[in-house]
Amino acid sequence: MNSEKEHSGATIASAEFAIEVQDLSKHYGDLKAVDGLTFNVRRGEVFGILGPNGSGKTTTIRMLCGILQPTSGSGQAVGLDVLLESEKIKSRIGYMSQKFSLYDDLTVVENLRFYAGVQAIPRSRRKERVQEMLALAGLENRQDQMTAHLSGGWKQRLALSCALVHEPEMIFLDEPTAGVDPVSRRRFGI
Repeated sequence: MNSEKEHSGATIASAEFAIEVQDLSKHYGDLKAVDGLTFNVRRGEVFGILGPNGSGKTTTIRMLCGILQPTSGSGQAVGLDVLLESEKIKSRIGYMSQKFSLYDDLTVVENLRFYAGVQAIPRSRRKERVQEMLALAGLENRQDQMTAHLSGGWKQRLALSCALVHEPEMIFLDEPTAGVDPVSRRRFGI
């Protein structure tokens, strides 16, 4: 049985899977960063991509997040086609890259407010959501600290909070435990 249906030019994923990838590839000239990758991730499942540096893990994540256009193949994330609906995917997922996407010249709370605005959280909900993220990450006492002055572990907590601030359906974590101590890992469930 085929788990996909054609609808208005976009492929709709099955209700069973949160991610569906079929022969997904990304080539840069002769370099094959990802070559013919196929896998599915069931809804509610925690899934990891393991491999050595340079094996295409980050490239795969970026294609699924709608950041990079695949060279060939197909993929769906949160029921949306990575080729045709990348902007919709970005609004429904959270992504924490291995290189922090934080603004060093803003404070902790200003970074959270910025991302809440970028993700179009209604103004009536932003303050509450920012406070929830500060509490989740244990950053309440650091909310007025400049991000540039945070240690790597605190930056990681802030980056994860920024990725979660809009309550995404799915979160992609690229190297989520780099620089994070075991206690912090347990707090975030990673």
